[in-house]
Amino acid sequence: MNRRNDVGNELGDTALRVYLLLVSEGRPMSIREVQRSLSLSSPGVAYHHLERLRRLGLAVKEEGGYVAVRRNGVVEGLIIIGSKALPRAAFYLGFSASLAASYAVAVAMKAIALDPMAAIPLAALVIFSSLEFKEQWSKLRGAIK
Repeated sequence: MNRRNDVGNELGDTALRVYLLLVSEGRPMSIREVQRSLSLSSPGVAYHHLERLRRLGLAVKEEGGYVAVRRNGVVEGLIIIGSKALPRAAFYLGFSASLAASYAVAVAMKAIALDPMAAIPLAALVIFSSLEFKEQWSKLRGAIK
């Protein structure tokens, strides 16, 4: 099994919230700061999740606290670029929307004829990508709050 799957399987909701906090802060954070920022029940809970992130290679312990190891890539359904996190569905939505727009422009310019056997599946792809993005975006917003 590859490392990415191991990380995805072991990273729960609270650990993901802690990781996103560390990524967004971009500085060392103490256990108490993490606990207060995320309204965790105790410093022990914050310590548990910070240590889980450290074991998974997503955080390191420095003199001033824990710092996120920034991985530009996918972690638990997210695309992390710098200090920003987007749902992975953002890529699929962007791709399907640009494909649909290109098709619409080609039809409008009469470069190709409108083909229902292409237009209907393309529209379905955009709709399903939009719904998936909306669901993942809501989960991400909920995890950050």
